[in-house]
Amino acid sequence: MKRFRWRLQRVLDITAKREQALRLELFALARALVRVRQEIVARQAAVRTLLADLGRRTLVERLAEQTVVLACAAAEERILRGLRRRVADLEAQRAEKTRRFRQVRATRQTLERLREEARHRYLREMAAREQAQFDEVSHIAFARRERPRMAGVAG
Repeated sequence: MKRFRWRLQRVLDITAKREQALRLELFALARALVRVRQEIVARQAAVRTLLADLGRRTLVERLAEQTVVLACAAAEERILRGLRRRVADLEAQRAEKTRRFRQVRATRQTLERLREEARHRYLREMAAREQAQFDEVSHIAFARRERPRMAGVAG
């Protein structure tokens, strides 16, 4: 029996590799999102700590450092806005990658289903051919066994 070969196997292989690449890109985007969010939380905590320390100081100490601390806090706030924009950009990229990933995965699943259907059809055809060959061999064997008896009856 010859091996089953499916014409679209190469397309299925390429689609599976594309799906794997998109999955890896999604994981990379998720890791980047986590890193940026952690940085936001760390910077917010640092500003809160700095302001809390400033609030615990005496008025004389506080006045001397307050302008510097507030300038630093304003700079940190600008950095945080940039980081929040970065989070929004990463989330938009992740949404687009997720959409493309789902599309490629659906294509791969469809191709796999079509391959299985073609394989089952092939196996049924091969079974039918084998049965036809078996039937032909059986008919020939039967005819050979019956020919001598038929010659004796006719003569």
